[in-house]
Amino acid sequence: MVGLGPVGITLCNLLASQGIRVEGVDAASEIYSLPRAIGMDHEVMRIFQSIGATDALAGAIGDYRPSEYRSEQGILLRRFESPPEPYPLTWPPYLTFLQPELERVLRQNATKFPTLTLRPGLELIELKNPDEPILTLRDKATGEITTRAPSFVVGCDGGNSFVRRSLDISFEDLDFHEPWLVVDMIVEDEHTPLPQTNIQFCSPARPHTYVIGPGRLRRWEFMILPGENADEVNRETRIWELLSPWLRPDRARLWRSATYTFHALVAEKWRTGRVFLAGDACHMMPPFLAQGMVQGVKDTANLSWKLAHALRGGSERLLDTYEAERRPLLREIIEITKRLGRVICELDPEKARARDAELIAAMEAGQGVQIRQNLFPPIRHGLIGRGVNGSLSPGAGEPSPQPWVAGPGGRTRLDDMLPRGFVLLFAGDIDVPPALLGQARELGVAVHRIARSPSERAPLTEEDGLLANWLSAKGACAVLVRPDHMVFGTAGDMRDAEGLLRELRSGLAA
Repeated sequence: MVGLGPVGITLCNLLASQGIRVEGVDAASEIYSLPRAIGMDHEVMRIFQSIGATDALAGAIGDYRPSEYRSEQGILLRRFESPPEPYPLTWPPYLTFLQPELERVLRQNATKFPTLTLRPGLELIELKNPDEPILTLRDKATGEITTRAPSFVVGCDGGNSFVRRSLDISFEDLDFHEPWLVVDMIVEDEHTPLPQTNIQFCSPARPHTYVIGPGRLRRWEFMILPGENADEVNRETRIWELLSPWLRPDRARLWRSATYTFHALVAEKWRTGRVFLAGDACHMMPPFLAQGMVQGVKDTANLSWKLAHALRGGSERLLDTYEAERRPLLREIIEITKRLGRVICELDPEKARARDAELIAAMEAGQGVQIRQNLFPPIRHGLIGRGVNGSLSPGAGEPSPQPWVAGPGGRTRLDDMLPRGFVLLFAGDIDVPPALLGQARELGVAVHRIARSPSERAPLTEEDGLLANWLSAKGACAVLVRPDHMVFGTAGDMRDAEGLLRELRSGLAA
């Protein structure tokens, strides 16, 4: 693994938790300390759950407030909210976090896996022959040169990725390049009079953003206007001028600040031979939906089980589905984020007034409040169920629900009660035919029934009917779930379930 930021260290943990021998290297000796990501979603928490890191992360995360777009005059233009409880994955749909602390927790979590070695301060200086990769590395402290010949290499080494450049892979430019200043403040106390929601201020004079972070952290992001110098804007005196509508210097402490150019880019290829890219190394997007790190971590969930499958003797062609699934999805998400960014970043006063009028009309018509998670599409390509007519199985490519369940050990999240790998879940008191159980066993698919109430015959009972209701909405009695907790497909009856298993067998063999 090249790069030990949040994406690289998550991938290290995921692979090592499956017993795979992993070495993670990073040119930097210390964790990056300047402000970067601040938001993550429930799918990311579910990934951290799978490596046993969520308890240790509790001190580094906080609530994610609803987000509002407001005009220069303070008029509400749009509002993004999270779905109500019961939450689809038990975790709050969105959370804030402290990135340096998150990375420290994930590095500490890595120490419990005997097959994982982390080497900060070890710089990759040459990558040759990606079909049978050979790496040359230099110890930044001693200058010692060593080589490695790993089975696979994953470049998680950021937007200026050495791995990507070594493979001569270009970015597809999706036409968004905006310079911004990011400022993290620690307020005197949590009752400092500030907005109680996250706000995108859609002011043509200077678009800016306010985010409530964990504890006393408050973040402001300011667009750097044409003709301004980024270094000048990032001076402390200038920062306090920009913050003056909200804060006096005696009410908060400047913790850190940085300037970035927000891009919309996606790599033309995500794989060459046995070398892969993940995270910012293969996609970069504006921050307006807080999806940058989120999507990088989701890359790791998609790739890790496929690498493990190949390393255990499975078909390496399964690895082609990583790019097939993730690249078109990321392009869609980047385009969605860009559209929101264009709304926020409008500098022309006339166009801003027209935008405001359109959004205010939508609010008045009851169309201005959206559920954030509903913005994102499912996986539509790769290893997902399609059925005999070629159309996607209902629910395919979505995260599988994770309800709270009561079992022999008490109340817990469903994933913690299930084995790793593919799982076929039935909701309710259903008799599963022996032939289907045998077919699943041959394929390595675990079969479990989740009861809707304690009166039904099953070892696990869900609390809120979450899984049963989700299946009912899909017209299904069962769901086949992949190792990354994404839905392969749903089944309306036992014949459909057998069909899903046959389709999975074919997909894995191919």
